[in-house]
Amino acid sequence: MPKSVTVIICLLVVLLICLQYSCDQTEKNNDMSINEKTEAGLKKSIEKLIAPDDGYGIEDLDAIYHKDMIVILIDHLDNKKLFRKDEFMSMIAKKVEEKDEEDNTWVQFHHIDVTNDKGLIIMKRKVNLTGKKSQLHASIDFVWEDNRWQIIRENILSQPLY
Repeated sequence: MPKSVTVIICLLVVLLICLQYSCDQTEKNNDMSINEKTEAGLKKSIEKLIAPDDGYGIEDLDAIYHKDMIVILIDHLDNKKLFRKDEFMSMIAKKVEEKDEEDNTWVQFHHIDVTNDKGLIIMKRKVNLTGKKSQLHASIDFVWEDNRWQIIRENILSQPLY
């Protein structure tokens, strides 16, 4: 093999190794931002909850839901349902375990704010969690404890999508 071809092959191998290292570092940095006390870290925390990866499970839910979490859900008929952490976790965990093929990842962020140890996200989602398509308007309060964002309260208004 000519020397120039060998040099080119060596350069390509070095380039591929550098690209792989760069991608690994980018992925590592993206995963780390979830533990940052910033708006980006707050958004990353909720995005992981909305679109979990294959390894996402009950431990992850337990980590993002604060021990004193409360969820207030009001439907289109003004029915109000309160959930505490354990009850809400079991409902969400069931959906995660079912590996529902329905795409429930649509989200529109309206507001993200971090002030000291408190975070707020106001967003809209389109989901099918109960067999009926709904649009959710949510105001989610977070607290920064144990070096991570935790949901302390969710206020959700649910409307059917016709």
